[in-house]
Amino acid sequence: MSHEPLHRRNRLAGSRARSAGLGEVAIVIAMKRLEEAKTRLSPTYSAAHRSTLVIGMLTDTIEAVLAARAVESVLVVTADETAAGAARDAGARILRDPTPRGHADPLNAAIRTAEKAVRDRAPNVAVLHGDLPALRGGELEDAIAAASAYGRSFVRDRHGTGTSTLFAFGTELNPAFGLGSPLRHIATGAADLGGDWPGLRCDVDTPADLQHALGLGVGRATRRAAHRIGAGGGSVEHSALCVGVPITVVGDSR
Repeated sequence: MSHEPLHRRNRLAGSRARSAGLGEVAIVIAMKRLEEAKTRLSPTYSAAHRSTLVIGMLTDTIEAVLAARAVESVLVVTADETAAGAARDAGARILRDPTPRGHADPLNAAIRTAEKAVRDRAPNVAVLHGDLPALRGGELEDAIAAASAYGRSFVRDRHGTGTSTLFAFGTELNPAFGLGSPLRHIATGAADLGGDWPGLRCDVDTPADLQHALGLGVGRATRRAAHRIGAGGGSVEHSALCVGVPITVVGDSR
């Protein structure tokens, strides 16, 4: 086992990835079953309305990710057939989540399973949430460029308390999503990326998060879903290709 400091090993891994010309990134999005998703929205929205919103946000997230030129593929890992169908329609590949109900750490287990599945396609992997409806492809491109300087790195959510995106260039993801994830990712050597990427940082867990995303401008599917459930029907729509913002799919837990 190497005794080099984590930050030095992290830099070396990123350097090796760049020198080998390993530019493309496989994206992993982990999705809960719809009936378990977005429970913090339940005081405001019914289960049916939450499901409608989740599918809209997943669709827009995938379309924005696929608009980023450095993305090799998108793999959605889920046990939910409806979410899988929507993700497939948006252009993602699907992996059925084998994590059993009642698992102590289902999100990170699903991510590790998906990581193994994409390693034969790309040496660089990133996992991000499926609830980033204000994400632009240009933001993700810039974040990937910043992440390529390191082996492992991550982007905090807009509150600073969760992880929106975790990158691994030429090394393992070692995901630690959940409450307090930024500190755990830093403790395991991941660099904390400080770019100005509002859409990439805006995952939606609460009604306030949803209103913030709508204010940034969301994709077409989320805008339609928001209108259907009575959440900001006059929200701004953006194209996944749009990069006209300040620069830089994973469940409820971060």
